[in-house]
Amino acid sequence: MKKIKKLSVTFVLTFLVVWLSFIGTTDLASESVSEDMNHPLAEVSVSASGIAWTLKVNYTRLILTVSKPDGTVFSRTFESGSSPYLGLTDNNGNYFNDGSYTYELRVIPFVEKKVRTTDDNDTAGIKNEGVVFQKALTQSGSFYVRGGAIVTGYGYESGSGLSQSQDELSRVQDYVIVDDLIVQGSTCVGVDCVNGYNFGFDTLVLRENNLRIFFDDTSTSGSFPRNDWRIIINDSANGGASYFGIEDATAGRRTFSIEAGAPTNSLYVDDGGRVGFGTSTPVLDLHAVNGNTPSLRLEQDGSSGFTPQTWDVAGNETNFFIRDATNGSKLPFKIKPGAPTNSLFIASDGDIGIGTASPDYKFEIETTGEDAFLFLNRTDGAQFKLNVTTAQGQIGTQSSHKLNIVTGNANRMTIDTNGYVGIGDTTPSYPIEVGIANGARLETTGNWVNPSSRELKENIENLTAEEAVDTLNGLHPVKYNYKVDKTEGYVGFIAEEVPELVSVKDKKGMVTMDVVAVLTKVVQEQQKTISELKQEIAEFKNKK
Repeated sequence: MKKIKKLSVTFVLTFLVVWLSFIGTTDLASESVSEDMNHPLAEVSVSASGIAWTLKVNYTRLILTVSKPDGTVFSRTFESGSSPYLGLTDNNGNYFNDGSYTYELRVIPFVEKKVRTTDDNDTAGIKNEGVVFQKALTQSGSFYVRGGAIVTGYGYESGSGLSQSQDELSRVQDYVIVDDLIVQGSTCVGVDCVNGYNFGFDTLVLRENNLRIFFDDTSTSGSFPRNDWRIIINDSANGGASYFGIEDATAGRRTFSIEAGAPTNSLYVDDGGRVGFGTSTPVLDLHAVNGNTPSLRLEQDGSSGFTPQTWDVAGNETNFFIRDATNGSKLPFKIKPGAPTNSLFIASDGDIGIGTASPDYKFEIETTGEDAFLFLNRTDGAQFKLNVTTAQGQIGTQSSHKLNIVTGNANRMTIDTNGYVGIGDTTPSYPIEVGIANGARLETTGNWVNPSSRELKENIENLTAEEAVDTLNGLHPVKYNYKVDKTEGYVGFIAEEVPELVSVKDKKGMVTMDVVAVLTKVVQEQQKTISELKQEIAEFKNKK
């Protein structure tokens, strides 16, 4: 253990004022509800039931983000001219629980004109037409809820610890040392330092209720840097936040904060320059560890005039995903754990490979030792599947294999290696062959052949002359054109008007062979009648 130094009260007071002369004065006038009090964007009005902000700058939109004690975050947006106010409920109407809350007020300034010339986010992608792009302005702070109300006692805690005479002595007498100061022991600075303080292993202790270290760069000549900085420990007001912060004192902005209660290794930089979030053993340049879905949020806040948009990149035991947080937290992209190498590959020329890192086409699927499927599935049940197996060949190649189109787990259409198409027939023998009914086909001569074999028919009866004549008399030929082509004329019949004998079930079409059969029967009867008349004429002539 380090030896504890027993200093007299007089020496402690003397050393205290000497040390203060070296580190500068401590600012005790910071607000617990704002980190930027040197240049506040808004005046803050706090009551037990809520917080209101009165803006001092012109703006297009305000975004208020609040972090609750349980780590959840919610946001509210206020348009220009509105009065930002936060009551005691979140966006879901839930009342605030007791605890410390942190808020950020982000001001989106007016931007008169700007053009994004590309989809890239680099500087070259932004065309500046006489406008200086402004960064989003922020003001942040904290408040404390106790017993269902905001703690409103925002007075500053007095810095007692010395007697009145001692305090007057420390404020009146200054000690200036014009040489180096060496203390071979531990040092306590602050109004609450006492004689006999137990330092333990601590070499320097700052002990009081308003802890600040101010770095005042007094450079005045040339272009020497002279920005001032301040280390801030906790807010100074009742109900404020507990944190370690670094403030750009010249600009009046707290640029770095660590809240009290942050978990171990919240931020860790190892000796290789790798940064760990939640781990002291980062493996890569950035390594995030979390017990449930480590995530990265990318938020375009609208401060440069572009539409606000937020994306989350995250991963867990279920999948790696990208979430569109702005539009209903949809998940447009997912990767399941265990997905094989090159499950999705985009080549430098834009070709996409599935299962291959060397696609030769705009979209190429490659698999080894198993069937390859291209499966299209609609939510209403409609499905389309292209199946490539060893027996059936490959899609997109010049191999000597047929192509089957499958629906309902059955082959519906086959394109053979010679180009013949079979509908319901996997071995077509003609350019087009229909095997699902009676075997209609298109022959190589270009003639369409309808099936007419006795083997395919039943209930065969002779067509009577009376039926044929009646049907023929019921046909009314017309001239017409189809609506899809008004320039081409046709002659034919209206399906809804033809006799029952030659109509089809839906009354929307006709079978040509039906009309041919009717005409054939009528002509046969006419020929029979003509033959009988010829015979009667011949007999009449012979009687003369």
